[in-house]
Amino acid sequence: MTDQIICGGWDEISDYIKNNKIKHISFDFWNTIALSNPKFKTERTNLIFELLDCKVSKQKITEAFASIGSSYNLAFENGAGTLPLDELYMQILKALGADDFSDINYLQNQVFELFLTFPPHISDEVIAFIQTQISENITCSITSNTTFIPGEVIQKFLNHSNLLQYFSFCHFSDIEHVAKPNKEIFQKLISRAASIVPETQDILHIGDNLQADYYGAIACDLKAFHFIDSANKLTNKRFALYTIDNTDKLPFSEIEYSKFKYGDHSIAEKYGEDLFEYFKNEHLSSVINQSKNILIYSSPYAHIPTSSYYLAQSFYRALTEYKVSNRLLDIKICFAKIQRCQTYTDDYGSMTAEERFNLIKNDTYELIDKPRKEDLCIFIDDISITGTHQKVVEHLLVQNVIETNSIFLYLAKLSNPTIHPSFENRLNYAYINNITKLTELAISQEYKITTRATKYLLSISSNDFTFFLDEMTLNNKTTALEELLRMSHANEYNKIELYKKNLEQLNIVVHSLKMSLENNNLKN
Repeated sequence: MTDQIICGGWDEISDYIKNNKIKHISFDFWNTIALSNPKFKTERTNLIFELLDCKVSKQKITEAFASIGSSYNLAFENGAGTLPLDELYMQILKALGADDFSDINYLQNQVFELFLTFPPHISDEVIAFIQTQISENITCSITSNTTFIPGEVIQKFLNHSNLLQYFSFCHFSDIEHVAKPNKEIFQKLISRAASIVPETQDILHIGDNLQADYYGAIACDLKAFHFIDSANKLTNKRFALYTIDNTDKLPFSEIEYSKFKYGDHSIAEKYGEDLFEYFKNEHLSSVINQSKNILIYSSPYAHIPTSSYYLAQSFYRALTEYKVSNRLLDIKICFAKIQRCQTYTDDYGSMTAEERFNLIKNDTYELIDKPRKEDLCIFIDDISITGTHQKVVEHLLVQNVIETNSIFLYLAKLSNPTIHPSFENRLNYAYINNITKLTELAISQEYKITTRATKYLLSISSNDFTFFLDEMTLNNKTTALEELLRMSHANEYNKIELYKKNLEQLNIVVHSLKMSLENNNLKN
């Protein structure tokens, strides 16, 4: 691996091509030259909903494609081989409880027709870029992984769009039976391009996936460029108390962080106070001069708070106390909210930046407390790995035509792009990695309900959940169980198939505890 990643958008790529005298360009397809059409995914969900006689929710269908697609792509990055397309679609049907669906070929063909009816988007900028390279006698090709849409269908789309003519050849993982970053598929690229460009060093591969495209190409002695869509660049700077550039030398305790993510309020309080001290020393004086009205936002949530909500509350209290003690009477500080309607159950700690953004972009968000142009917004989250949280918030501001000064403030941020985003999973599960440890936290005085802990509890096995309920009952945590049930319904987790069984069990236990308490009160 190289020490410095060569990355950027099309302008930076153009400069690199000129400076390095590139003669042949290999493109990744998805999220490099083409973006998926949201209408296609909607119609695909509708199609399967109808084919399964409306017995499976549309949400579950959407989740199945997102989860299985993400797992398949991650498997590629970890060196796994390709699977037959039939097997991938069987995984979808199995996840939907429709293993007995009889005509998988019909299903696939209908999906392919929808893909061609609602094709992916290739921007004018991308087409102009490719045309410019060809006019400079630089040849082009495609080397891309595929998931639910095979390479043959993608080539049909390119042909229908009059774009196939620009590419000397195409390699797709399902056709070649090997996927990036495997060296074999890049060797196929080198071999195929040899008749056009004899020297390997004259070939450049461009792609958005750091592991599959960039490091995969580098490992085969190809030149590589990590494509970053300028539309997804962060608008505002990220400020953080801690910077992570070496996973072996973290500036904070992994065990504390894991407890914090699952609801240890004392650690959230500490984190918020520490973050405020950093903010006070580095940024507060300039902030006070910017605006007299400050809005503090935690990461978006529906009804069950995220762990960063408690961190942001602690920061808010520290800032308010500072204001009072320093008699800053003309400054107003408000704790504000971004409402979130979540559509997925996946834990994205193991996902890439692209997979995270694709997973959460279909969620809906609403600024409950809308800032004015003269206000200052401070958006707080615990850790910034890929910038996905910030992209979502910045996009929300643009959607609402809100022009305001914004600061994005984090406990920590990942600064080394060679570290895979899945590193976050190591932090999340550093201590709370089984039901025993989560139960220990839940029965302590420090526990407060969080989305992460709730989703974990509702998705575990019935035996593990029974253990949790028994321990909570023995430790007189009836109020906490009632809150878990009430808040889960408020978040509409009762509508998610994965969570229904444990919620039903929780409902029985809570009802039984209430009845027992009422009977005891009558006796007394």
